[in-house]
Amino acid sequence: MFIVRWDSDTPPDREEWIRVLREVLSSELGSYRIRFYAAEAGWRFDLDWRPEREGRGDAMVANSPESVRFNVYEALVRAGKPMDPASRS
Repeated sequence: MFIVRWDSDTPPDREEWIRVLREVLSSELGSYRIRFYAAEAGWRFDLDWRPEREGRGDAMVANSPESVRFNVYEALVRAGKPMDPASRS
């Protein structure tokens, strides 16, 4: 599950952003809150992860929040979204 918000004007192609996020986050454990905000060099974002209340079992391997953040950034760049390079780390 994920929740997305923009602190400035929502981009006109918002549905495309949501589709990209859904593709990246659909197999991740827990829930994510993503806040986008505009910067001079493009969009930046904060990513907040919250574990699931009930685990999916010990056999599941989860990516770290840092890996998920990297995957989100890379997927948005590949989709042609104007991301600020400072948001990569």
